[in-house]
Amino acid sequence: MLTDIEEKITERLEAKLAEPKIVGIDEAHGALKVPSIDVVVGGGKFEKVSQHYKLNPTVFVVVTFQNLRSVKDVRKGVYPILEAIVGLLVRNTLGLKIDPLMPRRLDNITEEKEAKEGKIVLQLEFETGFVIPKVSDEELVDLLTVGLNYYLAAPDGSIDETADAADEITLGEE
Repeated sequence: MLTDIEEKITERLEAKLAEPKIVGIDEAHGALKVPSIDVVVGGGKFEKVSQHYKLNPTVFVVVTFQNLRSVKDVRKGVYPILEAIVGLLVRNTLGLKIDPLMPRRLDNITEEKEAKEGKIVLQLEFETGFVIPKVSDEELVDLLTVGLNYYLAAPDGSIDETADAADEITLGEE
């Protein structure tokens, strides 16, 4: 579900925002191209709900913006982006079985090097929640198994739809 949340937020922002066009899922905010937006789930709290557990994850949306003219121009440029992001995400479930996204904080996380480059990095913090369903041991193994298909290009550069090789990796096995 955590991956789904990151991906759905990214998709929504890419589809609805005219700028910036660089929206990704990443923990680092050292964006080479600006403006940019990074989305990451960065922790959360568990609580017992009836016979299940609920995870209330914190979702961070990090906006990097640059304007070389002045700090005032940097702020003038980034604030409309922040307001649009909040408007697009607040009380939104993204079509998932989660609690609506609720904004919690806005922080300036600009590092000294970034400030010298005329950048500002602001982090929006949202919270949501979802019940973790009870799953069987077989389903847990499926969650920890990754299937990989390999497609080799023909001499003419074309790639057909048939995998040339496949691997199945179960995480946690040595």
